Amino acid sequence: MDIKKCKYKIVVDSREKVNNHILNKFKEGFENKPSHHDMYRRKKSTYSDPVKFFIQEKGLKVGDYTIAVQLPSKEVLNFQDKVIIERKADLNELCCNLFDSKSKDKEGLTRFERELKRGYERGIKIHLIVEVADMHSKILSSKHFRYDKASKVTPQSFYAMLHSLASRYNVSIWYCDKKDSARLIHDILYYNARDFLKKI
Repeated sequence: MDIKKCKYKIVVDSREKVNNHILNKFKEGFENKPSHHDMYRRKKSTYSDPVKFFIQEKGLKVGDYTIAVQLPSKEVLNFQDKVIIERKADLNELCCNLFDSKSKDKEGLTRFERELKRGYERGIKIHLIVEVADMHSKILSSKHFRYDKASKVTPQSFYAMLHSLASRYNVSIWYCDKKDSARLIHDILYYNARDFLKKI
């Protein structure tokens, strides 16, 4: 099945907040820049069609974004049980999620880890996007997270927790500038769906 013969929409969890920069970019479409060689020949950028999306009011089982594809037969495949994206607006939010002792359950799992575990047990591929450029350098500097108060979290502890969870629950970690997050969200979901449909 060729995804180009299908219609699709990005599904957005209704609980996802402060994401107008993403939705507005979906509405605008994406700039496709020519190669350096073509730029030299004065070829200009092209622009994609707007990306269709809808807000799922009852919320996704896991994550903030997924994709739904309508096949030529009109059947709709919702990928919320196959691939999702969890977005964090900055390192501060991610740090608070990783070390949120108040949300720990009897097993010692934070709310964030429980969500990752739930997705893993259901066979869902989780992609974690953190909206911060040069993430690794900023973590190592230790001053770019928990800026609401003096942080007791060391860069070593941050990395250990983040990569342990990623390994344990098969989570892919991405980071990008906020202006590029809409494109990254779209492309991860689109190409995951495309590869799945190729097998049908």
